[in-house]
Amino acid sequence: MSLPFKCSERLTLGTEIELQLVDNDSYDLSHKADRVVVDVGDKKRVKHELTKSMVELNSSVHTDIGELLAELNELTGKIRASAQRIDCDVCGGGRHLSNDWRQQVITDSERYTLLASRFGYLSKLACVFGQHIHIGVNDGDEAMYLCHAMTPYLPHLIALSASSPLYQGVDTLFASSRFSAQNSFPNYGCLEQIYNWDEFTVYYERLTSAGVIEGIKDIYWDVRPKPELGTVEVRVCDTPLHIHHAATLAGYCRLLARYLLDNRQRVIAEYVAFTNYNKINACRHGFGADYVDPATLRRCSLTSHMLATLAALRPGVQNSEENALLDGVEHYVKIALNDADRIRRLRHNGLQQKEVIKQLCHELLQPPH
Repeated sequence: MSLPFKCSERLTLGTEIELQLVDNDSYDLSHKADRVVVDVGDKKRVKHELTKSMVELNSSVHTDIGELLAELNELTGKIRASAQRIDCDVCGGGRHLSNDWRQQVITDSERYTLLASRFGYLSKLACVFGQHIHIGVNDGDEAMYLCHAMTPYLPHLIALSASSPLYQGVDTLFASSRFSAQNSFPNYGCLEQIYNWDEFTVYYERLTSAGVIEGIKDIYWDVRPKPELGTVEVRVCDTPLHIHHAATLAGYCRLLARYLLDNRQRVIAEYVAFTNYNKINACRHGFGADYVDPATLRRCSLTSHMLATLAALRPGVQNSEENALLDGVEHYVKIALNDADRIRRLRHNGLQQKEVIKQLCHELLQPPH
């Protein structure tokens, strides 16, 4: 079996962002996504997702972070205007603050109907909101290398994007609880020990032949190849509260990818337990997490690992925009406050839940605090 991998311009950039559609009276999730998608009328860039309270925006392919941000602002503005015309609004965040999963309505599409039939209540539980980041690569071998090389840095992205501290109105004590809605699906989480495109093709052929999967979309790895796009897709981020921050996360991913491709080292097979430990710590504690280096078995704070990584990325910056992006990430790490902390502060300041969500809608297109 041949599984072609589209050649892309290396380090081109794109992103998908899932937004919460909320009623602008109750600020509960609304099931009017169909109307928003039709009203915006941009099928390539504004799409349905698993449930009718989710609207997904898809960027074009970019080489410039500023241009990516401009497009994300434009698309989000259109989606928000459309939502407001039907008495709704949109906001970021990896999970609605009090959504009752039983009330969710699955989107009317062949794929989502099949998922709901196959996985039952898990489909409604998976009404969570994430950002996926695509990095262009030259070929399948490069894609598989980058999937493995990016894996040790996934806790960075989890801590930077964490925005789902509540589940059904209860504080989970996690910075990011979104993963708990997805980790029951097959083929979820850490990628397999597959190191080149030929090996991936064999893996893909065996799973499709056995009916385990129907396509790439059924492989829910944290980082996965997307052969039809010619990209590596990073899938661990909660949807940030600010669109500006979403562009920053995408830019940080690209700088990491450039560094890893320019300083390519042999990928060494490691126990999945290390990856899972570092990921769950980042989900639980955000910037307060510990980090274990599987190569040395040394433990450090996640923030010290992030700051060391930022220092390693500095020599590779190519313009003032990239330097400013690293400055922004470094500031974020040093203050050690993420969107989950922001949500908790709003609640602890006495705002009722609907007032918190209303504030998050207002902040979506504002620069981060």
